[in-house]
Amino acid sequence: MSESIEIEVGGQSADLTAPPAEVAAPKPQRTSRAKQATEPTLEVEATAKRRARKPRAAARVEDVDVRVVQPRAAAPTEDADVRVAGKAAPKVPPAAAYWDVHPGDSLHEVELEVRNNASQQQGQAAVMGNVAAGLIALIGENMRRMTEEQVGKVRELLSGTDLSDYLDSSFWQGVGMVLQYQVQEQVDFVKRRLRGEYHVDPYGMDYEMIEVVRPFMAFMYRTWWRITSHGLEHVPAEGRAMLVSNHSGVLPWDGAMITTAVSADHPVRPDRVVRSLHLHWFSTLPFVAPALAATGQVPGLPENAVRLLENDELVCVFPEGLKGVGKLYKDRYKLARFGRGGFVQAALRARAPIIPVAVVGAEEIYPMLYNAESFAKLMGFPYFPLTPFFPWLGLLGTIPLPTRWSITFCPPISTEEYGPRAADDPLTVLSLAERVRDTIQATIDTRLAERTSIF
Repeated sequence: MSESIEIEVGGQSADLTAPPAEVAAPKPQRTSRAKQATEPTLEVEATAKRRARKPRAAARVEDVDVRVVQPRAAAPTEDADVRVAGKAAPKVPPAAAYWDVHPGDSLHEVELEVRNNASQQQGQAAVMGNVAAGLIALIGENMRRMTEEQVGKVRELLSGTDLSDYLDSSFWQGVGMVLQYQVQEQVDFVKRRLRGEYHVDPYGMDYEMIEVVRPFMAFMYRTWWRITSHGLEHVPAEGRAMLVSNHSGVLPWDGAMITTAVSADHPVRPDRVVRSLHLHWFSTLPFVAPALAATGQVPGLPENAVRLLENDELVCVFPEGLKGVGKLYKDRYKLARFGRGGFVQAALRARAPIIPVAVVGAEEIYPMLYNAESFAKLMGFPYFPLTPFFPWLGLLGTIPLPTRWSITFCPPISTEEYGPRAADDPLTVLSLAERVRDTIQATIDTRLAERTSIF
């Protein structure tokens, strides 16, 4: 018993009965080249297999493969209805969306569609469409040089994707409009600031500037240093508190990352601003001082700390000062003396809790091997670091190493039971300062023991 194959093309049908050996495809009719470019080509491949030779028995036809090859033309084609044994074959997807052939050939179809759409546009839309078509052609030529394994990966990634939706000339026109809008917004922002149309607090903090730098700080926090924060629940969502941290890293990146940790990962109030106290020397620099003030940083004076705490701000201090940030690499993670305990006096007078903070990872971003003190005095700097990369690589040497950080916020130390008068008691001040220092050092030692690599 043999199977019957019925093929309908353009309303004409042909009935093929499998012969004993193999199926012969019907001879195509002679047509003009223009018509052949718009009609699909049917390739019928049939392989007959005989299980046994018996008299008066027709060969059984198996494994019938019917393929419809779409022409490379923008003109519409006639619908082809293919049936095998009376059942309709699955529909073939449009040329711009199928990936049964080489991806470079499919991109050729997309290129034609984009060029046709661009030819119907005028002005900037037509130019963008032609540029997009040229890029598609370049990608297609490179794809044709790929190996079979690479082609398979591309086919897997782009399976079921219609590139014409994304590479249409109107899509690129929309992208251009969005970019133009973004540029115009930045221009208006600069013009508004040049006219003085912005607001700052008494210390110079500008919320607009904070929003501008937050994406960059978030990149450094999550991607570059991959920082893990612990104990953020100890940081109050409202009210005054003093964060006391170890200081290191040549440049004050640790203060910026503590601020980013609170503003990005705080469980209750992720938008809270941390007011860090920086070295008074930074206030003498012409460009650095305004930038620090705009982002909420304040010169490290005791009266500034007290005022901010009395305004229920979140203040961060670094008692090590220059001894910490200018520390040599061989002395890393060994806390220096906390001075005379000025931060404790400010917390006592404002009745603010003290939250010890331990930062691990900042010591290795600029491995400071030597401090050129004579050159630093000549330049008016508090220190001049010599690292394996700076100053030998110039500005490239200022790029921090992508070490892995951890920031731990320890449980707060209450100052309510001491009262403001305890700020004048040297024994109480030194006792609280040593308690905070020991807590930070113990936490650093614990995190270092848990760390397997600096990266």
